[in-house]
Amino acid sequence: MTGSNRRLRILPVLAAVFLILLSVLTTGCGEEEKYNKEKAAILEELKLVQQIKVPEGLQGEALDEAIVKTAKQHKDALAKVNDKLQKLGDTYGKADARFKKDAEEIRKSLQQDHINWLKAAVAPKIKGDSVMGVGIGCRWEEIEEILGEPIEKKNTGGLTEFKYPGLVFNEIRDRGENDGKPLPPSYGPDAYYMTGTGYTTGCGIQIGMPKAQVLELYKGKLTSLDDRTDPKFILMKYDPTPDHRHAYNQIMQLTDGKLSRLIVAKH
Repeated sequence: MTGSNRRLRILPVLAAVFLILLSVLTTGCGEEEKYNKEKAAILEELKLVQQIKVPEGLQGEALDEAIVKTAKQHKDALAKVNDKLQKLGDTYGKADARFKKDAEEIRKSLQQDHINWLKAAVAPKIKGDSVMGVGIGCRWEEIEEILGEPIEKKNTGGLTEFKYPGLVFNEIRDRGENDGKPLPPSYGPDAYYMTGTGYTTGCGIQIGMPKAQVLELYKGKLTSLDDRTDPKFILMKYDPTPDHRHAYNQIMQLTDGKLSRLIVAKH
């Protein structure tokens, strides 16, 4: 067989292979286009979910009730987006594994989206410096949803305590304040203390910071400060609001000139 005849027989084979590859590539491009179009529609829906907000100007029980109601709306709406993303990944993942991976990455962010939403919702009612987005004024269930399940829970005589590594929320309410009458039900802590690293307050305070850095970060946010009575403690009333009518007690304990404990409490 001559070289020219051999080449003539190979050409139809190469043409067939080329057509198969072209078909695969065309199908892949078509699937990617459809995937991106459906994903874009879902992300537009997610933008609408992110516009769900708690009404402004509410306080006390009205604010708590609005957070409960609106948080459910937000979570339910995110769940629908999550279901659509899962279906999207399952459908197009058969054509290309990267589609499924992409959809899964977006789904992973939805839980954090709700936590960030809840942090913003509870921020107006927090007294004293917050820690990791929660603080005094939050309900127990809000703290657990934002920070996760505590390593230990206590409920003694109706008083609750949540323990995280180096961070404890509890109640230190004075029963004498009610002249011996039963205390009203508590929906959240009235004190917390932080001793562990890895936590940051709303003002940027962290355990281990030198005293000068702590005071600089609190500059303009205190109504009173006593750092001379005892060199190991800084007593302050924290209130960043312009009218200074919401001051809350804080105690900073120092070891070798560095912050070793932060206490935020009513008493």
